[in-house]
Amino acid sequence: MPRSGFDLSGTRLAERAGWLLVWFGVLAAGITLWHFWWHDPVVAASGPLLVGAALGGMAWSWLTPSPRARVFQVTSTAAAALAALLPQVLVIATRPFYVTDSAAFEDVGGRALLHGENPYTVSMRAAARLLNVPNRYWTYTIDGGHVAHTSYPAGSFLLDVPAMVLGLGHNVVDFTDLVAWVVTGILIVALLPTSLRWLGALLLLSPVLVTMGTDAAFLPFLVLAAWRWDRFGVAGAGVARWIGPVALGLACAVKQMPWFFLPFLVIGVAMEARGRGERWAPLAGRYVAVTGIAFAAVNLPFILWNPLAWARGSVLPLVDPLVADGQGVVSLATHGITGGVDLTLLSVAGAAAYATTIAAFAVWYPVLKRLWPLLLPVAFFFATRSLSSYFIDLVPVALVAAASVSAAPAAGGDGRRLRVRGAGLVAAIALVAVSLTALSFTRAPLQLQVLSVTTSSAGRTLDTVTVRVTNDTGGVVVPHFMVNTGNNPNGFLTTAGGRTVVLRAHRSATLTLVAPAHTVAPQVDAHWLMEAYTVSPAALSTSPLVVWAPRAPH
Repeated sequence: MPRSGFDLSGTRLAERAGWLLVWFGVLAAGITLWHFWWHDPVVAASGPLLVGAALGGMAWSWLTPSPRARVFQVTSTAAAALAALLPQVLVIATRPFYVTDSAAFEDVGGRALLHGENPYTVSMRAAARLLNVPNRYWTYTIDGGHVAHTSYPAGSFLLDVPAMVLGLGHNVVDFTDLVAWVVTGILIVALLPTSLRWLGALLLLSPVLVTMGTDAAFLPFLVLAAWRWDRFGVAGAGVARWIGPVALGLACAVKQMPWFFLPFLVIGVAMEARGRGERWAPLAGRYVAVTGIAFAAVNLPFILWNPLAWARGSVLPLVDPLVADGQGVVSLATHGITGGVDLTLLSVAGAAAYATTIAAFAVWYPVLKRLWPLLLPVAFFFATRSLSSYFIDLVPVALVAAASVSAAPAAGGDGRRLRVRGAGLVAAIALVAVSLTALSFTRAPLQLQVLSVTTSSAGRTLDTVTVRVTNDTGGVVVPHFMVNTGNNPNGFLTTAGGRTVVLRAHRSATLTLVAPAHTVAPQVDAHWLMEAYTVSPAALSTSPLVVWAPRAPH
């Protein structure tokens, strides 16, 4: 076979194909940019220029003597960053509103701070002006209300303040998050081995990650925390000797999701120290201390400013009873399959599932050392709120963690005996999680039956729903009703007079409920249902699925 002058075999062939896919992503971004030609002449020219560069880059992927050449990888990564950035800049710049309440709250909180006000005590009424049909974007609570105050640690809005100081006024949080994601993508490329850097560039271009929302703000820090985490405290490890807990503390200072990483990393650091024959407790304690110091450096001023307000905002997602949502097992209830769910039991099941993953990591450490970030979605899968972002966020972190740590030392005879014993503990905790999950779906307190509906705007808007409600419990319940049409909820339905619905034990009532304004009706022949939330017991009850017909459900 004639020699071509460069390697087209084995792993290098796979790398070339990977970089070709990166340039294909650049091509797709250029085509997207072309649709914004109307914005201004610069954008009109950028689209075809990006398309032309992508075509040349795809050819370069095959023609370069080595796909590991520095110039090729740097240029390809820069093109990917530009392709991720430009179309989204135009989307954000031309969109008049935020699309999440968290972004609107961060905007209000950051501007309040610049005016000398405490973001944790300032009213969030101004957030309504930053959302199109605000009711569709609130995070609702099971007591019939919605979150109306800052609900994240202080880093969430502090990261937006510099852009505000520089004068950026429109959708500033979205722009900050976009920059954070591009920085994350570049970090991933830089931290991965040379042969795998195309994976980082490909993730940088992934549409589901580019548009991931406010979670992008903590990802640069979390990626750094996962990089070479097993070198913490190791002499000669360079920056990896100390950067892990600092980065984790900063990630935890932005949102609550990174909090769940701490037990894994502390256990891992302890196991590594033990494997090196060192005292593991002082090193693990130092990791926790440094993480806490980095977290406090961001949040301490606000803790001192108003401790109760800060605590109420920073731990809200973990302790406040929010309505069920997400792509985990809770969707069996929200999609009308089980008739409801006991939210308290499912929350305990989620905690047991999280404990199972931690125990499994400790027991099978040599096997799971590279894979542990992928254990976290197991716990989130059992949560009452298992949003897609909880799963998506972990992929970039898992990639860096798996590719940057060293192999775990093989366990000796004592280790094998401990694993056998630990496996029983893991199985027991897992059984608790599964059993509580199954039980939670058998304890809906109410029965609901949709009797009729009224609509307006040629059937496009839902106005009222008449529903029959039966209390199956032995106590008084106060239900709060919501319609689930597959769209973002518009809020809770109310009685015509706005009175609170109170159902005594084993009693039934027929209620005509008024939907919030702009509640979109389901599509013809689509399934929908009614939901009822109660605080005591903390539960969701649903009607059977209803097929939407132009006149009435059947």
